[in-house]
Amino acid sequence: MKRVIVTGGSGFLGRRVLRHLAGQTHAVGTFHSGRASDVCALHLDVTDAARVTAAFAAERFDVCVHTAANCDLESCESDRASAIALNVEGTRNVVEACRSAGTRVVYISTDHVFDGTRAGPYLEADAPRPLQTYGATKLAGEKLVEGLDGSLVVRMPLLYGLSEAGDKATFVTKVIQSLRQRREFFADDQAVRYPIDVGEAAAFVAALVVSEVKGVLHFGSDEGVTKLEWARRIASELGLDPLLVVARPEAGRATRPRNNRLGSSRLFALGFPPPRPVAAVIAKLGGTWTAAQ
Repeated sequence: MKRVIVTGGSGFLGRRVLRHLAGQTHAVGTFHSGRASDVCALHLDVTDAARVTAAFAAERFDVCVHTAANCDLESCESDRASAIALNVEGTRNVVEACRSAGTRVVYISTDHVFDGTRAGPYLEADAPRPLQTYGATKLAGEKLVEGLDGSLVVRMPLLYGLSEAGDKATFVTKVIQSLRQRREFFADDQAVRYPIDVGEAAAFVAALVVSEVKGVLHFGSDEGVTKLEWARRIASELGLDPLLVVARPEAGRATRPRNNRLGSSRLFALGFPPPRPVAAVIAKLGGTWTAAQ
């Protein structure tokens, strides 16, 4: 069995990747500000180079899934130094430790490395042009990872799902809670998003761990929605009032791309299925959301 370490294993994506790896690999997750568990038991601050080096030297991992990052656009914009420390220098520490230990890296990146001005989908070979600090730091992380033999960069759009204990409230959870309390929910009607179910993303990453795929790979949906359309679909599926969802442009310091569709032609060529569109996931999970909230 492959020995796998998942940085950020207590996070939204990381903990779900660990679940999919259980049984098919020997996997351990790291946590910092999150919480420990049976599969997420290694306390590690990736910005501490000495601790990272020691952790990777102590147990020779075959693969590192690097999910640890600050993914909050506004937080990255308001505290650029902290974003660089975690997203860039933290990635540098992980990459150097993996280089020394002979560990392959699967790096989780973002569609925000692009500027959203292209008419068609962005392909893996297209030149990135991030508009905000978050995208710029993730792109810098990509470049560090790409210098490591056998590495894989996986770019994904916005991930969604129900919040679990320890998770920050997700968009879906916020919509449901607000509308069930008969409160207006304000949602952006400008930028087109291509969201993916976090469980589906986690299963995909787990499959990549046991594969030999390398380079850059996009995991993107073909169905675009604004947050306004998305929230109203959730409302309609759960029998809530879609008219409580009110249009309001997304505010903040971070510049957001208008349409970052990721083309997944390489994904198809490798034999992987595309992620399900938002409409299909909402319809299938409607009952689950109803019971869980």
